[in-house]
Amino acid sequence: MTTETPENETPVKKGGKRKIIILAVLACLLLAGGGAFAWKHFHHAATPVAKTAPQPVKWTTITIPTILSNLDSGTDRTRYVRIGARLEVEDGKDAANIAALMPQIQDAFQTCLHGMQPSELSGSGIYRLRETMLAQITNIVAPLRVRDLFFVEVLVQ
Repeated sequence: MTTETPENETPVKKGGKRKIIILAVLACLLLAGGGAFAWKHFHHAATPVAKTAPQPVKWTTITIPTILSNLDSGTDRTRYVRIGARLEVEDGKDAANIAALMPQIQDAFQTCLHGMQPSELSGSGIYRLRETMLAQITNIVAPLRVRDLFFVEVLVQ
């Protein structure tokens, strides 16, 4: 017996299809692994990650000088209001800039209070006055940030 194959017969390869399938699976796994590696390294590098916590904003309180104004009473009897207030601003550096704008802030208070009646300052009227004044003060000190307006004293006579 000879191990030679006749010339007209082709030798049968064992596992030929199996090798092709295994190679295809390995190629797919390599491509998927490379894609996952690239996604992990390049996607996270493009996304900015904040490693330090943002610095908390320091708020400073500025006292507005006491405002004494007369109200529109609609009668011969004059009614007065005395208001003490404070502004909460973003930074101590802004306090000097806002102090320079204090005459405009006081004028806004006076203008608003002269048009109010004593009945408008009762109940939720104080809240409406606060919101109105906060909006006006924010416009006056425009590039500077004002966080809040606090009434320390509201006295209606």
